Amino acid sequence: MKIAHISDTHLGYTQYRLPERKKDFFLAFEKAVDRIIEERVDLVIHTGDLFESYQPDMVTLSRCIGVLQKIKNAGIEFIAITGNHDRVLRRGTIPPHRILEDLGLLKLIDPYGTLRMDGLLIAGFRYFPKRILQQLKTSFLEELSEEAEKNRYSILMFHQGIGQYLPYEESFEMEFSDLPKNFNYYAGGHIHAFVKEDFYGGIFSYAGSTEFRTKREVISGRRGFNIVELEAGDLKRVEIEGLRPFEVLRVSEDNVEEKLKELAQRVEIYEIPPVVLIDYIYRSTDVDVFRKILEEIEKKALYLRINKRKITEESTEITGGDGKRFSEFLAEFLKEQNQGEKVISLAEEVIESQMDHIEEILKDFVKKELGRDWREVEKYLQESS
Repeated sequence: MKIAHISDTHLGYTQYRLPERKKDFFLAFEKAVDRIIEERVDLVIHTGDLFESYQPDMVTLSRCIGVLQKIKNAGIEFIAITGNHDRVLRRGTIPPHRILEDLGLLKLIDPYGTLRMDGLLIAGFRYFPKRILQQLKTSFLEELSEEAEKNRYSILMFHQGIGQYLPYEESFEMEFSDLPKNFNYYAGGHIHAFVKEDFYGGIFSYAGSTEFRTKREVISGRRGFNIVELEAGDLKRVEIEGLRPFEVLRVSEDNVEEKLKELAQRVEIYEIPPVVLIDYIYRSTDVDVFRKILEEIEKKALYLRINKRKITEESTEITGGDGKRFSEFLAEFLKEQNQGEKVISLAEEVIESQMDHIEEILKDFVKKELGRDWREVEKYLQESS
């Protein structure tokens, strides 16, 4: 049996408030689906965050319907769970997946449960915070090892962070020891980087994301999905080609002119305008001195963001030889205060951003956390201004 494992597509995400980036997330999904159909798989599993929000706009929902219809027309089943972005946050609401299920385009396992088809057991559970997950372990997960053993093939789907794959200890929701035994394939979502491990005689894998959301993902990962042969116990990684390029440059004033000129040459040859993210660390020479080169880069780029960090003699950037940046010290402090990953990531992004980007970053964070309630807050802000 041949399975395609895809995850964290985040359809509807308008990164940097650019409509082009919203299209990019769809393009990645469409390219992945086209390749999946070419691979002649028997089944597609999606391990959460199909959408950026549990309330996608109508254009996003309509376009997703069109893509899933292609999968259905190819005779391929699509099984999904919800992630932390597209799970419902209020009673009386439903995830958009239910609409897609009513249309016969997918089968949703929510909040947790099992499906059986032709000797295959599929067990899954949506994103849960750590405290609730421990309750789920005793009421659901502990029974699954025996169930998996009874079936010829078995897949476990989850959207959770496991400790060793997250940067801060308190930010994970699950340990390897929480997972039941005897599954052929452990299919994870939530971690946006590809991971593959041998586990309990099966394969454990995060499929990663289909498009980049953060600078860290650009540096550490590639965009793609998995093809898994259950009978052979084999996993093939498929990278998605033809997506928007990213350029990430960390540079100091010692070599800034040379590096910016090299960057300008690379940006010049891209067929698709890239996203360019620059971290500039300096003592005296502001990067604005090189405005002419930056303008050349900006003309060819879809988006240019420059994070400037000035170092003074009193700056925490200079340390007793360990080379840590202030944002790293801040992350360690917040970790000691038992702050979660969201708070730590937000603090790092604010620290490393220019002043004129901070309001946008904070507004996007609050909007995402409040969900529907953001409309009332936005209305109040407009009336107060």
